[in-house]
Amino acid sequence: MLAATIAATAVGGLTVPVAYASDHHQQLKQQQKQAQQHVATVQNDLDDSSAALQKAATQLADAKAQLVKAQAHLADVNTQLGAAQQVEAQAQAALTQAQTALAQATDALDAGQQAVDAQRDEVKRTVLSTYTAGDPGLLEVGQLLDATSPSDIVRQLSYGQVVSTAETNSYKALQSAEVVLKVKQQNLAAAKEKVADQEQVAAQHLTEVQDLQQQASAAASSVASLVARAAAAKAAARQTKKDDEKQLQQAKAQEQKITQQILAASKHGAKRHVSSTSGMFQKPVANTYITSPYGWRIHPIYHYWGLHDGDDFHAPCGTHEVAVGTGRVVSEYYSSVWGNRLYLDLGTINGDQYTAIYNHIEDGEYKAKVGQVVGQGQTIALAGTTGWSTACHLHFTIMRNGTAIDPMSVLG
Repeated sequence: MLAATIAATAVGGLTVPVAYASDHHQQLKQQQKQAQQHVATVQNDLDDSSAALQKAATQLADAKAQLVKAQAHLADVNTQLGAAQQVEAQAQAALTQAQTALAQATDALDAGQQAVDAQRDEVKRTVLSTYTAGDPGLLEVGQLLDATSPSDIVRQLSYGQVVSTAETNSYKALQSAEVVLKVKQQNLAAAKEKVADQEQVAAQHLTEVQDLQQQASAAASSVASLVARAAAAKAAARQTKKDDEKQLQQAKAQEQKITQQILAASKHGAKRHVSSTSGMFQKPVANTYITSPYGWRIHPIYHYWGLHDGDDFHAPCGTHEVAVGTGRVVSEYYSSVWGNRLYLDLGTINGDQYTAIYNHIEDGEYKAKVGQVVGQGQTIALAGTTGWSTACHLHFTIMRNGTAIDPMSVLG
């Protein structure tokens, strides 16, 4: 909207042909000033639509914005959910691996315990067998006393050594089995600890995934709701727009009727001539500025390329609106579009009939009556915000032979 206004200003606001423009910097400064003025009162651009349509358009824009936001949030949550599900799957895989290792460690411990138990039984049998036959040392002495030949002595000594060595080996085997068992117990404890850690990690990721799933479900529901809301708002805006168009057509028809009456009456009125029509009228409001200029632009709600047929002047409620030239008040009436209106017939000048139209006048604040002749600068109404208006201001139009022109082309 701002860009369109600046563009309109750049085209329509020049006082000399572009081909002869020599001070581009000055033009830019002027455009910047007008843009700043426009930004300060940008809502005045909505004066060509009813409050109902403004509200419907606002609701539609809000619904669309909320929908885009909700869709972005849903996409973000789904992205997070996908990543979390991958991590959760990895955590579950790690947990399964840890549980498998725990099962293997448990089996290994059981096998180790059985080996120790078997070795203990072996030690018991060895000791029992050895000491049932007597002390190994004494057994060797006895065997020497019973020997009848040198070969018997050697054989008996070897037997005693074997018995003694078997007992020693049995003890060593038991010690070795117990050491292995202890290692397997430690492995089992480590496996249990790892499983516990992985269970905790998996539980945390599962909780995160479940939370994100709930968020995704809620976000999806929100998107569905906002889609319905946007559709309803769009339908309401379309219907309101149709109502506005109907009112606008009726208002245009009434305006055309009054304009034709003025043109018909002007044929019998006084005529005058001036050396130049530029600046022949004074501004309708003193100490003011234009918030939305005359010109073609994109309608802020309808989005069609249309003519803004006058200048919107900054005019707080109650501001005096004066006759831009000597003339006769020919009509005062209320329009649902333009609010309270006043037509001032400025007569025929250089063969052209001129009419000034004042719009959005405050209720009950006409200061001149129909048929009354007023002088230039005389207060004829007070500014208001009736009709299709967002704030107190003056929408001022100049008609030449029944066609709207740029007011600034004839205002001083």
